[in-house]
Amino acid sequence: MARQEANSKFTDIVKTARGLFWKHGVSRVTVEEICREANVSKMTFYRFFPNKVSLGRKVIDDIMDENTGKFREIMKADTPFEEKVKRLLKLKLEGTREISAELVNDIYKNKRLGLHHHWQQRAEEITAEALRSFKEAQEKGAIRKDLKIEFLFYFSSNIAGMLTDKKLLSMYDSVQDLIMELVNLIFYGIFPPGEKGR
Repeated sequence: MARQEANSKFTDIVKTARGLFWKHGVSRVTVEEICREANVSKMTFYRFFPNKVSLGRKVIDDIMDENTGKFREIMKADTPFEEKVKRLLKLKLEGTREISAELVNDIYKNKRLGLHHHWQQRAEEITAEALRSFKEAQEKGAIRKDLKIEFLFYFSSNIAGMLTDKKLLSMYDSVQDLIMELVNLIFYGIFPPGEKGR
């Protein structure tokens, strides 16, 4: 197989898997479905990936790399920090658009797949960079001085369990709606815009 054709088929497999995983989760999608949708043979699939879990890790890596790039772009912008937070929230909204409860469950609860550890490792890399940026903003007065930034990040990273809580999920139309509710609560609290809680 020529290198250009191989690169094209690799890209088709990853792009197809990302779409299918996003809608149905990893465990429900088969290698056969990925191959059929990507218009490649199983032999071609296995030339690139030993199994669909390794492909799932590749999809996670791509998502994390894209988000890191976008995060850096937002943080470098010459805009007030509050505007940066709004853009980060918009990025979060776009990043979770149409994510399925099955994928969230596969990442956070399905121990058999083993994707949680990989997701966690990559998330920690982004979190460390974001933590530094938020501390710099706090030093410049853009964030309350009495807020422990580590607590904010600890709290936000430990809400994952809520995303797989069936009772909580039943209160929302989609996982995305729940994610945005949690993110908005963390950053804006319960008071209407412009009102002070003190």
